[in-house]
Amino acid sequence: MHGDSVMSGDRKRGTIWSMLGEAKRNGGSVEDALNTLMYAESPIFAKAGFRVVKLGEGYAEISFPMSEEIRRRGGMVHGGIIMYVLDSVCGLAVISRNQGVDQFTVELKVNFLEQLHKPPFKAVGRIVRMGGRLAVAEGEVADADGKVCAKALGTWYIVKEDTKEHR
Repeated sequence: MHGDSVMSGDRKRGTIWSMLGEAKRNGGSVEDALNTLMYAESPIFAKAGFRVVKLGEGYAEISFPMSEEIRRRGGMVHGGIIMYVLDSVCGLAVISRNQGVDQFTVELKVNFLEQLHKPPFKAVGRIVRMGGRLAVAEGEVADADGKVCAKALGTWYIVKEDTKEHR
């Protein structure tokens, strides 16, 4: 989620939890509210059919189906889509603990282990270390049989305050 601007609509409220807290108070789920935000802010998230199924403290999970929009020659998911879902799911894990106003992906390394072609797919992201300005997260994408097809390790920069340079 390069630029992870899930919080862009209301930066003064703090964490994603405070922003989505209203959804919970109104009887909705944090995941449903987050999916609504992600679909509005990131058309490719919606086009790829990504769906946040779980968001916890330092943890996130996204599921997605196979579709023509994400398929490449050979009937497998395109590597760029795999990188995008790993960036997204790890970024969501980080944003779940982010006390700042935003975050940005600094680097993301992905190892492609197997072809990804048996849906539905599941991506999981977890925080490895949360520092003051940097967070490290890891993620993986698995197929319907639970076979891990790609692994990632990345770093996110935590933006502490909203400045003109940040916008």
